[in-house]
Amino acid sequence: MHTVIDAPMNRPVVAYTSRALPETPRLLDASALGLDARVRCHEREPGQAPLFIECADDGLRDRAAFRAWFAQVRPIIDALIVRHGTVVLRGFPIAETDDFAALVAEFPKFTGDYAGGRAPRSAVKGDVMEATRLEASVQLALHSEMAYMRDYPRRLAFFARRIAARGGETTIGDMRTLVAGLPQAAVAKLHAHKTRMATNYGPKSDALQPTYAHMDLRGWNHAFFTDDPQDVERLCAHKGLTPIWNPDGSLTLLTPLDPFVSHPQTGQLLYRSVIHMRPQSQSDALSRQIRATQQHPTGATLGTGESLSAEELHQIDTACAARTVHWRWQAGDVMLVDNLQVWHGRNPYEGERETQVALLN
Repeated sequence: MHTVIDAPMNRPVVAYTSRALPETPRLLDASALGLDARVRCHEREPGQAPLFIECADDGLRDRAAFRAWFAQVRPIIDALIVRHGTVVLRGFPIAETDDFAALVAEFPKFTGDYAGGRAPRSAVKGDVMEATRLEASVQLALHSEMAYMRDYPRRLAFFARRIAARGGETTIGDMRTLVAGLPQAAVAKLHAHKTRMATNYGPKSDALQPTYAHMDLRGWNHAFFTDDPQDVERLCAHKGLTPIWNPDGSLTLLTPLDPFVSHPQTGQLLYRSVIHMRPQSQSDALSRQIRATQQHPTGATLGTGESLSAEELHQIDTACAARTVHWRWQAGDVMLVDNLQVWHGRNPYEGERETQVALLN
């Protein structure tokens, strides 16, 4: 199954199917990474995210011992997240939300908030949230978290509390080579014109639904955690967003954005935009129906209001799809992601799945 999308006329469709990483690990010297013999470290592909750090000592299976160890090595983990883009912790005593919350409490939390966020999600406990309420049949293509906003978390943490019977992997894509691999004419065009994001929310609604077939159906009050339009306008002014209240009670936000950002640690120029992404939904018919009612359909354009050419969009699509990978997750896995260097997504799934997320700085 792949993401079901609306494609502009004459634009080739790229299916965001993910490639499985090799099962055979490439072992790395834990001591060379600054860690010790109590853990095993490996990659699946040389130099590519993620770096796996697995428990190799029964002493670290004790919660108190693990938390003490993690607090001690967290500066090393910080450096490894930058170096490898993504770190996966496996086999440690992280089974419940409280365990995950204790782990992410070791990191600086995101100083912003999720008001106006796209994914339909709710808080689970404290700073821990649901990953998304998008329906199980929808594939979530690779993206940098909150790339449609000026303020965003620098890092993310994902916790696999319950693994789906089939599929449902949190996918990733190592984007450190993306800018160099794109046509330089398209890069120059994006530099020159910047981008403008349009985001739509449904009219105010009573209850957050268990699942959503399309992100634009969620009521604006659930996206902003308030029923007061004046609160929304204050939050928009703070976040650099322009709100447009539509006659049917729905809300549109317009956001000017730079599609490139320099990484705060490495200084590398990285692409951070959704201008290449097409609206996602469970069915083409649903997406067309929703977009037909929107004065500013959800999605990004150049700052001029124009789109990249079909060829340019296809080239970015293809580069992102080629970087989309997955592996077999295990219950209790925690993935720590550099939100600029490595993007994430989700495969469709069958059965029950529970993934939790925390936004970090």
